[in-house]
Amino acid sequence: MHRFDILLLSTLALGAHATSHPSLPTVDLGYQVHRAISYNDTIKAYNFTNIPYAEPPVGNLRWRAPIPPKGVKKTIQDGSIGKICPQQSPNWTITAIQFATAWATNQLPLNYTEAEKIANSTPQTTDPRTTEDCLVLDVIVPKAVLDKKKSHGKKAPVLVWIYGGGYVSGTKESWGTPNRIISASQEDGSYGIIWVAMNYRLGAFGFLAGPTMQKDGTANAALYDQRLALQWVQENIAKFGGDPDNVTVMGESAGAGSIMFHLLAQGGKQPVPFKRAIVQSIPLTVLIDSAQQESSFQKFLKILNVKSLEEARRLPSSALIAANVRQIGAEPYNEFAFSPSVDNVYIPGPPAKLLLEGAFAKGIPLLSSHTSFEGTLFTDPRTIGNETALANRLQAIYPLMGEKDLNYVLNTLYPAVYDGSHPYETSVDRNILMANEMYFAAAHQALLQATIHRGTEVHAWEFSVPPAIHGSDIAYTFYDGAAGVDLHVASIMQHAIAGFAKGGEPDAGPLGFAFPRYGKQATTVSLNINSSVTISDPTWNNRTLWLAQTSWIG
Repeated sequence: MHRFDILLLSTLALGAHATSHPSLPTVDLGYQVHRAISYNDTIKAYNFTNIPYAEPPVGNLRWRAPIPPKGVKKTIQDGSIGKICPQQSPNWTITAIQFATAWATNQLPLNYTEAEKIANSTPQTTDPRTTEDCLVLDVIVPKAVLDKKKSHGKKAPVLVWIYGGGYVSGTKESWGTPNRIISASQEDGSYGIIWVAMNYRLGAFGFLAGPTMQKDGTANAALYDQRLALQWVQENIAKFGGDPDNVTVMGESAGAGSIMFHLLAQGGKQPVPFKRAIVQSIPLTVLIDSAQQESSFQKFLKILNVKSLEEARRLPSSALIAANVRQIGAEPYNEFAFSPSVDNVYIPGPPAKLLLEGAFAKGIPLLSSHTSFEGTLFTDPRTIGNETALANRLQAIYPLMGEKDLNYVLNTLYPAVYDGSHPYETSVDRNILMANEMYFAAAHQALLQATIHRGTEVHAWEFSVPPAIHGSDIAYTFYDGAAGVDLHVASIMQHAIAGFAKGGEPDAGPLGFAFPRYGKQATTVSLNINSSVTISDPTWNNRTLWLAQTSWIG
């Protein structure tokens, strides 16, 4: 959900301080020999980039589960050709930026007509690296780890990143560099962690679904991409000096949601290829209604002017990319056209319900976080103070929600009462809280409570640095010297991530006190400038508990 966040925040450090190196090493993967493309003098690490982990998903492989690379390339590869998957953000996200900016700077109400005009006239260009042949990953490995790979000593912990972007946009390197996370992992005198980041198919390429589509294709193909990349780590990371038995997977927004779906895959009947998980801002975004899935699929075929998936497979990539851009760009507010779907295979049911029923992979410790005002970017300005518009928007997003539950949501959970008896005092705050809890907190709490209930350890924090909107914490996660970021808060987050990836316990050094276990009391840490304290997580309440138990939310 994030390509637009960077326009609002403008705080990511993209430079890796990478330099050429006279003797860049190679790693033999069996199907190819891959040479590092650069060496980073700051963190003393090699970057092996754009390593293919699957056959190109083109032609007959479109909309199917990916397959591992075939054959053997005899020439040394260096990944010098950059690759990103075809993608597009909905036009409404530009309006969302304007609303969030106005909210954060006390300049509401927003002139929606003018904001929409700006959104519709803002060009969205195509990155020249865009290609369907995009299933590649990066490995950043400290030199000391790579040099010791043949020894019988302890292998390095591995941290695998899955990016967010509403399941329609994003790349493996779009949010910055992991330099300071790697540095934090080395402060105890060890060699540090290995970083892995993958691309996966997006939008119509990765998340087509529906009864007709599934007769000749694989729904949620992008989740299978991610799973294959994680399997690649299991099979190949030791060649870089990494420990396949000490892999932590990490994701934000759609990346965190993806991790939740991997835990739920096949109802948790298969073990997951990772030991721990770091989830930031888990969204509860899944298409439950098969009619909604089918409608999106048929709309895609109509734009392509074909009648079947087989015909679509024979079209040139340019036609598919253009159709993906057109369909996603025109989506109504808060909708993305394509997202994970209940397919009765990989995702066998509504995620919150599966978690509460125990149908997930258990025994995976969690480090979870959310921002204080996740819902700001997902609050349609037209629904503020307009009960009819709000009800219509909720019914469009949740087509399986009945009239009784709609009335309960609007009149009991979040009544339009602003006398101080509810956790909001204005219609703006009410709508933001609804988006917070319906789109994010219900998933966050379902996962945490299900994990805690079965005795597995959880740690958590709330990112409270203003404006604390969805995605604003990513500049801190990947802080590498950019302006506008509080160094101390960034250091707390990066050390917590590094410590958890190494041994399952957040490194609390910069925080000044140990991260508490989350537990039944929902004890978390509120991170803010000059004021990080232990609090009771405000997302754990009767509203989120009720939402998580419904069958229509997703």
